[in-house]
Amino acid sequence: MAHFANAVTWKVFDAGHNLNEAFGDFDVMARCVEHFLEAYPVDGLIDSGIRNQFNVTRAFGEGYYYHDDEVVGIKDHAHCTPDTLMEYLDDTERYIWEKLLPAKYPDWENKDISIWQKSFDEYIKYVFFILRMGKLTAKYGIPSMAPNNPMKGSITFAVEELEANLLGIKGLSLAMRRDEGLIEEFVNRWDEQYIAPVIEKVKKGKGPNYKYCFDASLMMLAHNIMNPKQFEKFYYPYLKKLLDAYAEKKMNVRIFTEGSIMRFADYFADIPRGVLTLHIENDDAVAIRRALPNVAIMGGLTGRLLSEGSPEMCVDRVKYLIDELKEGFILSEDKMLSYRNDAKSENFKAVCEYVEGL
Repeated sequence: MAHFANAVTWKVFDAGHNLNEAFGDFDVMARCVEHFLEAYPVDGLIDSGIRNQFNVTRAFGEGYYYHDDEVVGIKDHAHCTPDTLMEYLDDTERYIWEKLLPAKYPDWENKDISIWQKSFDEYIKYVFFILRMGKLTAKYGIPSMAPNNPMKGSITFAVEELEANLLGIKGLSLAMRRDEGLIEEFVNRWDEQYIAPVIEKVKKGKGPNYKYCFDASLMMLAHNIMNPKQFEKFYYPYLKKLLDAYAEKKMNVRIFTEGSIMRFADYFADIPRGVLTLHIENDDAVAIRRALPNVAIMGGLTGRLLSEGSPEMCVDRVKYLIDELKEGFILSEDKMLSYRNDAKSENFKAVCEYVEGL
């Protein structure tokens, strides 16, 4: 059985550093990741220290994320209103330059060439850091998770972009009730512009790429604010088309289902075996397996147990999961371990050593 560690910034604290030290210095972050890989024999790593780097946006002016020594947060933001959604799709690049960036940075008009150069320099440093961390994880035999979007960037569905950036949680919740036709038009156009090219690329491809653990890695969050009718109308049809394309090529997709996916489990019941891996967060792994025997399960090890339990309790939990789930199961933590008290080192080590000895 494999253990894919869902440890994010907890690695920083475990290595004896704080967030300000690690986020401001790539060498410190690299040491934190290497300390983790030396201390804990894992088979996979969800984050290699390259998430949420602040240096680029800080060079240009503060972004949406903020942090202190212990905590990372994000400021609520919405790039659009319902009235400007289609304008965003009509010419996204122009909208970003003429409306989004001036709204994000109050001193936008006063940015001189030195600020642009400094930001670009930090971006280049970040690119080299990503390459550096790829070599570091390879040194420890950690495989790459997924190539993600075969076109570029990550695969993001319309409702996820609406919730995360364009309208926000409240804005999307209201719009799905008050402007149903508008949201339907937006998700259809988004699908044509951003998802259809991915599907076409997948279908023209050669099939599975065994350099990676998965052929795609997605995240779902927006479903948590949807009722079944909204999920069926605005989300699942577009996700299903993508999953069908990967199924046609006998490829496997990992979806990290933030929050709970159980109330929508029936929608995934007809996905062919071997196509879908659900990385679950708040759902019970055994209950998901009973509801979806056709789907591989990733997760099962709760952050609460790692934080409050004993090494023996954590190992017993792993034994229980193995007995109940058997094949088609990858052990992982249910939440992204991010804060100092999200896990005890002795608990994490006990789990890793037990799995390593199987």
